[in-house]
Amino acid sequence: MPAPLFFAGLPLVFAPLVYALRRWRRTEILLAAGLTLFLAVLVLILPLDQPLVFWGGPIIKSTMTILGRVFEVEPVDRLALAFVFAQAAVLFLGSGLAPAGRFHLPAGLAALGLLAAALFVRRFLFAALFLELAAALAVFMLSDESKPVTRGALRFLVFMSLAMPFILLSGWLIEGTAASPEDATFVTRATLLLGAGFGVLLGVVPFHSWMPEVAEHAPPLAAAFVFTVMQFISVFVLLTFLSAYPWLGQNPVVYRALTAAGGGMILVGAVFVFGQRNFGRSMGYALMIDVGAVLLAIGLGTPAGVEAALATLALRGGALALWGVGLAQLRRSAGSDDFDALRGLARTQPFASAAVVLSLLSLVGFPLTAGFTARWSLLFLLAHIHPTGAILLLGGMVSIGLTVARGLNALLAPLAADDEEEAAPSFKLSERPLAVAVYAFGIIAILALGAFPQWLLPAVTQTANIFTGIGP
Repeated sequence: MPAPLFFAGLPLVFAPLVYALRRWRRTEILLAAGLTLFLAVLVLILPLDQPLVFWGGPIIKSTMTILGRVFEVEPVDRLALAFVFAQAAVLFLGSGLAPAGRFHLPAGLAALGLLAAALFVRRFLFAALFLELAAALAVFMLSDESKPVTRGALRFLVFMSLAMPFILLSGWLIEGTAASPEDATFVTRATLLLGAGFGVLLGVVPFHSWMPEVAEHAPPLAAAFVFTVMQFISVFVLLTFLSAYPWLGQNPVVYRALTAAGGGMILVGAVFVFGQRNFGRSMGYALMIDVGAVLLAIGLGTPAGVEAALATLALRGGALALWGVGLAQLRRSAGSDDFDALRGLARTQPFASAAVVLSLLSLVGFPLTAGFTARWSLLFLLAHIHPTGAILLLGGMVSIGLTVARGLNALLAPLAADDEEEAAPSFKLSERPLAVAVYAFGIIAILALGAFPQWLLPAVTQTANIFTGIGP
């Protein structure tokens, strides 16, 4: 069996089965999470660089061809795919504690299969088609039972659809560069179209409005899936483009554009997050700053910059999973995630409150959290190469930190004596022992990765070293 068909096809095959088991919630969750975790382990241990032979015949091979398109599992894809599957497994397990729509798990599995296909397809331009299909399935995840279609989900789908024509048209121009290599017009137009396509795909300003909307209105775990799994694949495809096409990856103008786009996202995110009084929208704007930091890191055009970008993406996953589970419980308890509605809730649900606050602090890069190492290493690089970028990023971190402080103040604030009896029904829900154990495990994991980043960084460094063609 071809490895691309196995890793991309198996989630698609199991998605209808998971949907059929929706009445047996625990079985559905365990099957979805178990399958993705199994695939994460398998993609690391299988010798995909050579056929796996059993009883004299090959079982697994690394390439296949469908309708003239080649799908291949390369070494760089393995670590990316392992992270994506492992992150999805964590998010699927979290749905046992957080409310999610009936399509959350089956649509998530099917989207994983399409995202894997986006990594495998050669030429890379056709990855846009699979990213678009995965985005269409993600809309089902982003819809709530009480809100069949949310504004954030529709905006997300519109912008993902808008990105696809730019990337596909650039493929037609790239073919023109092969036919007429002396004509620089094709290269210039292809570069502009790819820049526009990836700008829309990654939510670069002014195409960013879906991020805070998704974070505010969608189920938190579904939003976390989009912000981690789907954005990781999008950034990975961008790095693959830069590495595969020398006229793109060695063009200084491209890196200046990435730096400008990243700086713009950080500036807009920092300005808007400062006035937020809602944990959902705060996370949306914090994600804008985080994506801006990733683009700034890639814009450095150095292996260290690529490593910082991948580390930022990898360490974002655990924080967002913890945020998704914690915020879902706070919303269920208070009916909203506005700071005023959550006033005093930390007194009865301290672990969920700590999970939400700590996850945002990790995204900021607060010391002793998982995000600290990547964020501060990026600041060190920017201080020597792009001081203005370092100042913008530091300002964005401070802005998020002040917003988190206001949210924490509301969670810890005592209720007024006249309001205690009226507000009491909102606070009857207590944290279950299983939920406390999950929150405690997530908090310890974030703090442990902050103290011992060497557990994860070698894999990030190994992946970054593969993109040797990046840099002007």
